[in-house]
Formats: sequence, structure tokens, C-alpha cells
Amino acid sequence: MTSRRRVILGAGLLSLAALAVALYRRLVPSTPVQSTTVAPDHPDLRYMGRWDRTNPTLPSVGWQGAQIAFVFAGTSVTARLRTTASIDYLLVIVDGVVQPERIRVSADDAPIIIAAGLANGRHRIQMIKETAQGGDMQFAGLTIAGTIVAEDAPAPRRHIVYFGDSNLAGESLLHEENNGDITSMGCHHTYAGITARMCDASSENVSYGGATIGSIHSIYRQISRQNPAAWDAQRTAADVVVIDLGSNDVDKGEKAIRAAYHAFLDDIRTTYPQAHIVLYNSYGWSFAEPANYSAAVVAERNDAQMSAARFPWFFEQWHGCEYDHAGMAMILAQHLAKTLGWDIQSADVMNGYGQNGNVANGSFAESAPFGGFGWRYGLKTGVTRITAEAGFDGNHFVRLAAGARIHQPNPARNGATITVTVAARSPDGGNLVSTIDFRNQEMYSAPLSTESQTHALSTEWQTFSMTVQAPVQTPTPVFHTRLTFGAHGGTVDVDAVQMKTG
Repeated sequence: MTSRRRVILGAGLLSLAALAVALYRRLVPSTPVQSTTVAPDHPDLRYMGRWDRTNPTLPSVGWQGAQIAFVFAGTSVTARLRTTASIDYLLVIVDGVVQPERIRVSADDAPIIIAAGLANGRHRIQMIKETAQGGDMQFAGLTIAGTIVAEDAPAPRRHIVYFGDSNLAGESLLHEENNGDITSMGCHHTYAGITARMCDASSENVSYGGATIGSIHSIYRQISRQNPAAWDAQRTAADVVVIDLGSNDVDKGEKAIRAAYHAFLDDIRTTYPQAHIVLYNSYGWSFAEPANYSAAVVAERNDAQMSAARFPWFFEQWHGCEYDHAGMAMILAQHLAKTLGWDIQSADVMNGYGQNGNVANGSFAESAPFGGFGWRYGLKTGVTRITAEAGFDGNHFVRLAAGARIHQPNPARNGATITVTVAARSPDGGNLVSTIDFRNQEMYSAPLSTESQTHALSTEWQTFSMTVQAPVQTPTPVFHTRLTFGAHGGTVDVDAVQMKTG
């Protein structure tokens, strides 16, 4: 079924009560809601992102994360949208609620149902461009069953501009296993979107897969990747510029990467003279990663309005999913709060990064919008997050079929002492296998050390504890630990995981 919102009625007979209601509605028709056409240049439409509005009757946008927001009084909205790419995806938020089904935008401009069947009244709509696959999306207006009204919510207080590669572009955002298909891409729940909402900020997300420092430098002023017209950076002055680039330059060597950073930062400072600039890099995936020296690059600038921050990249995939991005957002938002004194709000996506030496989501109470819950691989066959009153700690636990397992990485160091406690049970005589290993900075490298314990289970919840010390002397430094739980010989239920790092 396409996301044009076809409604499929289930088979079966209507109840007598439902039949009576249907007959009544046919005999006593409701008062029709007036239809209103809203042109793209209507003053009550609020645009965010790098929209090209040179033609006010057909504005276009290329970069992901751009949106249109408006308020209307009525019951439904359709939009005329088309893309010059093969397809694009649109996320819709109605009255603050993210709609579960994204809308596919194609090359034709047939009306697309944005929202329907709403109670006749005041509603706020956000239409967010989720993807950027080499084409621009054009907007030709709305048809509303009702009338558009003035936006009464205040505009965001701040503005953040992001420059990045596939991570910021949301590749595999909706998938735990590095799926590059456009159906797994997204933007609203990348760390760009999450951080902006935490900081009450609007944003621009200038990023694409495979981007290097130099390739973004060459187009960073453009309206879109396809549209070379210059973007007016002062249309919405940036409070913060975040640069998450360098991963795709790693084979060029440190000297070349440093030079590319400095050249880009020279122009960024000219374009955004008042903004605070953050070099934001991931660490834990390569011995040569730019995060090793990004702080030194910033120090060389001698710019009081420039800083560096890092986030861990310990999951064994080239791209993070929604809960990974929530962890990246937490670190960036906390950095902005500390550096600039910003007040920040809680994230609207569960955080998959452990904090203060503990695991994330150890009682499995939270899940990300796409379904993952911070333990890989939560959507694989044999792994089920259960909602039930019979949990050891709350109303959730994870059930592992025989042979299934879950794991979570977290930062560690040489000589660290890791203590893990877990509650487990088995309905059919299964055993829980708990494994703690320690790994270095390179992705996909073999563990530096590993220790496992097997716990015999009963049908009742029991708690188990395991303490392991990271090796003190290793050929390469310890960067993280990976905690794994597996089911052996039967089904295993797992709950109340805690980790202490000393």
C-alpha cells in the first residue's frame, strides 16, 4: 500500500448499531466544511530550511529537514508536492504527534492527503522533508477543508546550521544494520533534528552520503546540492554552526585533513561571523579518525567562539539509528548548554548511549519510533521486547529464543572494573550466557579480552552478578566494552540490567 493513504475496510458484516449510524448519516447529512485553496506564498505558512522562493508560487527545497508549518481550522488537508528525484519521503506531524506512516512524494503533483478525518477545529501541521536523494522537492500549495489561520506558537528562539555526511543525512536511521535504502533514511529523528528541538532552535541540515570536508566546502553556500544559487545565510542568522565532517577524508591523512578543516573554517567564520562553531566528530571507529585531533584544530584557530566535542561510535555499523542519534544529540546539547549557557529540554527519542558507566535502557522500558530499544539487534528474529506486568523491573522485558542474543557497547578504559547485574528466568530450562569483552579504537577489530559466564535459570526471576576487569596492558588502548546476553538451550527472559564502571 502506498502512503497516499488508501483506506482498506476489513471484511465482515457491520453490526446493527454501526448500520444504524451509517443510515442516519445518509439520511441526515453533516454540514459540509468549506474548502480553501492556500497558495505557497500565503503569509501564514511558516517555512524552515533552505527553501528557494524565487518563484513564490512554486518554492523548492533540496536539503532534508526543511519543513512547512501552519495552523488551520477544519478537518483535512491535501498538498500538491512533487520531487525532481526518483522519490522523496515526507514526515507529517499533526498537533504535535508524529504520524506513523511517512508519505511518499513522486514526480507527479497529484494531491497528497496530509491529514484527514480530524475533529472540526484548530490543528497545527508540520510537513518535514525526510530525505534528500539528489533532487529538489517542489510545493504548489494546499487545499484545506476549512480555513488557514495565523500561527500562534512563537518561532524557535535559536537557529543551528549543520554540515555533514551520511550520518547527519540520516542514512540507515530507521534500521539497526546499516541499510542504505531510502526507506530507511530520515531526518526528523537524526541528532540534527533532536538537538534543535532540545534547544528550541530551527535548523538547516546540509549533508549527504559520501560528503568530504572539501565537497561540502564547495557547496555550503548553495540553496541545494542541485541548485547553485547562493543561499542568504543572514535570512535566518545562525547562533551555532555544527560541522560533522572528516570521516570520508580519513584515507587522505592528518595533514591534508587539518588543512581542509582550516580552509573550510576560514570561510565558515566569514559567512557566519557571530555564530559559535562546533567541530563535532565521532570516535571509536578508526585509529586515524579526525576526532583524535579535532580539538587541536580548534585550539589553533584561537577563536573564542569555536569549540570541539566528540561522541562515541562503538556500535559495529557505519551508520547510527534513531536511538544512537539521540545519544549524539544528548552530548551535543549538553556541550552547548555548558559552552553557551543554553537551557535545554529533554530529548523526544530514547537515548541509546549509556551514561555514568551504566547501560542504556536496562529495564527495556523505552523504544525508539522505528521500534529498536537500544540493544542490538532488537528487531532480529528470536528477540522480542515484551510488554507485560510480569517483568522483574516494571512492565517490560526482553525474551530471547534459544540461540538469540542482544548486546550493547559502552565506553571503557584499560584497568576499568565492570560489574553487571541482570535478572533472568526461563520457562523451558534455558541458560543465560553473559559475556563482557573489551575492544580497541578500530571498528570490527577482535576483542582484546573476553569473559563469559553461564547461569542456570528457573521459571522464577533470579538476579545474577558478574565482575570483570579490563586488561591493564594491551597492544592498543581499550576504548569500549561490549556486554552480550545470549539464550542457550531454551528461551530466556532478561530484565533489570545494570552496569557499574569503576
